Amino acid sequence: MDTVSTLGRAALLALVLVGGWGCEPLDAREYTPAEDSITLGVIETRIPRRTGFAARLAAQEINLAGGVLGRRVEVIVAQDRLCDENHAPEVVRGLLERGVVAVVAATCSAATQTDLDVVAPEAANLVIVSPTSSSSTLTGRPNFYRTIANDNRQGPLLADEVRRQGLDSAAIVHVDDIYGTGLADGFEQRFTALGGSIIARVAHPTGKTTGFTDEVQRLYAAGKPQAIVIMGFSVGAAGLSRDLVASADISGVRFFASEAVFGPGFLTSADATVAQGMQGLVPTADLDDPNRQRFVEAYEAATGESFDIEDSGRLQRTYDAIYLLALAMTKGGGATTQVIRDNLIAVSGTKDALGIPVNVGEFAQALELLSAGQEVNYEGASGPLDLDENGEPFRGSYLLWRIDGGQFVFDKALHFP
Repeated sequence: MDTVSTLGRAALLALVLVGGWGCEPLDAREYTPAEDSITLGVIETRIPRRTGFAARLAAQEINLAGGVLGRRVEVIVAQDRLCDENHAPEVVRGLLERGVVAVVAATCSAATQTDLDVVAPEAANLVIVSPTSSSSTLTGRPNFYRTIANDNRQGPLLADEVRRQGLDSAAIVHVDDIYGTGLADGFEQRFTALGGSIIARVAHPTGKTTGFTDEVQRLYAAGKPQAIVIMGFSVGAAGLSRDLVASADISGVRFFASEAVFGPGFLTSADATVAQGMQGLVPTADLDDPNRQRFVEAYEAATGESFDIEDSGRLQRTYDAIYLLALAMTKGGGATTQVIRDNLIAVSGTKDALGIPVNVGEFAQALELLSAGQEVNYEGASGPLDLDENGEPFRGSYLLWRIDGGQFVFDKALHFP
């Protein structure tokens, strides 16, 4: 049964509209949280308003259920610059100055790596939970958890799919940072293990968005590949697509991409010849997953707008991060870094899926269970979220996306482990 009742959605919408929230982007609304509130920071990079709103949606549901330890949960949203690892620490320090007890970092892996230096145990000693930073290089970093699987999952799964489609040779082009390099490594290792051949591998600077003629020439130096796999970000991938059409023979070449290409930034500026038929993966729950559906219903009820396909995964993972933090603090009886570290994995259900399932919108039920000394297993909007000993999802799914007629469509789900 849908646990987000009509009455609950109406109450949530009323809360969102308080103070003019319905009249301006939530991310733009500056306010000072009450002194007795528990304040969480959210760093948003792309698509203003939506990531911050997903976090505040979770906070409002938590507060409707009674809050954490009898205190309201407030969310402060800060903007960083896409993948700018030099600017990222400044954003985190700004949140620290405002008294946040944890940070949800919706940013690129390279930027998160520098964020973690700021919040390391020997520095500020603050937990970061990331919904989007997927580089395997970050695995095991102190104070770091995530609601997205690391790229040791995505690269091999994509390689499996490319080989399943009967393609024997591939060229990889990737951003030259821990995200792109890790994805390319995972894809290459799995693709060659399956009998495929990588005929070229080309890296380019993370911030590069135009002028890819040299990279295109290097991709084709050993011959025309059957597939070109782009491990990068949407704007750079769009620039690459234009230079591919301008300076190479792409007839018959199949194109694949990582999840960071999945978004409107690619669709609006990519060459349509390359975009048409391109495929890739995005980590998110199956479309018919009940918790995903509950989240989408709550989101649409509170915003009055449709949930875009390009938001699949990212918003749910942000929402889930807030829930996990709130559950960890509730279970541990405090709003400190140590309490969060001691309890975050446990409330996720762990690799062994322990605890009584708690679904999207069921924070009140979680409070009852925890107060009775029971273990809880949060089943997220983005999937089961059973975190392993490194604080990252042990099981979950990726949706295989495809571009058809200038739009993203989903074809099927690929599951792990």
